[in-house]
Amino acid sequence: MPTEAVIVYKVGDEIRNIHLYDPTWIVNCSVKDVECLFVYKIGYKVDDREQALQFQKVATICFQKGINSENMWLTSWREIEREKSLKAKKMKEEREEKDRIARATCLQRLAEDEQRAAKENENLRKVLLKKPKQREEFFKSL
Repeated sequence: MPTEAVIVYKVGDEIRNIHLYDPTWIVNCSVKDVECLFVYKIGYKVDDREQALQFQKVATICFQKGINSENMWLTSWREIEREKSLKAKKMKEEREEKDRIARATCLQRLAEDEQRAAKENENLRKVLLKKPKQREEFFKSL
């Protein structure tokens, strides 16, 4: 059954509300919130005892291990994420390099084709500008 824990506390003039639907969400709380949850034990109704104790256990573990939203704790998963991120970044750079080379090659080919076409047009223009030679006609007598 889904439940929601609303933790309300007042420090000086500041009133803070923490809405949690799952005890594991406590790992995303700030250092200040985790410390407050550890120091000030969660109050609960008798019917909600089991749920409240789950939240309190998670808060205690987070405080003891230093797990919070501001801390990037190390695990083998973090190392795997880091490796995958580096691999993806490297693959992206390789793809961009291949694209850049392909683009340069394509542009080079297009430039060569344009030069070749311009050269052919120039040759045709030169040929057409030349005056034709006068030919002498030879007639056979009968």
